[in-house]
Amino acid sequence: MSGKNIHLTPREFKKQLLLVESELNRAQLLSELHDLKIEIHQLKVQAQAVGSLATAAAKLATTFSAIGGAFTHRREENAGKASWISTVLNGARTGATIWEALRSQRK
Repeated sequence: MSGKNIHLTPREFKKQLLLVESELNRAQLLSELHDLKIEIHQLKVQAQAVGSLATAAAKLATTFSAIGGAFTHRREENAGKASWISTVLNGARTGATIWEALRSQRK
């Protein structure tokens, strides 16, 4: 202070302390909100990366399915039954189609 001797009543002193505490709480809240904003942005970037990876995996599965279909040879006894690889690849193809549809709706 400027060297002046200020006399405060206990009630005024408590009020001043509460005001200072309130300002400290506001500053801390703003800091925590800033940190939260940064973390949300990082989560968004990670979610986009996972989405891109899932899309790439679905496209890769579709490609393998197309290649696998060209080399599939069926025996007479299994003519009506699909192989487990074929079932998995069909599921991946369906998942890729659904994923693309969901992504296009978000944009």
